[in-house]
Amino acid sequence: ERSHVLVTGGIYRYIRHPGYLGWFVWSIATQLLLSNPICLVLFSIASWRFFAERIPYEEDLLLRFFGTEYVQYRLRTRTWIPFIP
Repeated sequence: ERSHVLVTGGIYRYIRHPGYLGWFVWSIATQLLLSNPICLVLFSIASWRFFAERIPYEEDLLLRFFGTEYVQYRLRTRTWIPFIP
């Protein structure tokens, strides 16, 4: 059913996946706060790899569902996760 609406206001105006960005920052920041350099590196890699796989998969579905509307949104809104456009 096409009753779904692409939300592009509020926080989604600035961040394409705010929940993912929050989790990414939290997972790294906790290790920084604990002064745990080994886990800082490992959490950074594991978190980034998860989102590097998850976001393209999810966005493919969004592109097929919303089409041009999502293309335009994607062009003007970043993920803010390093190396994931």
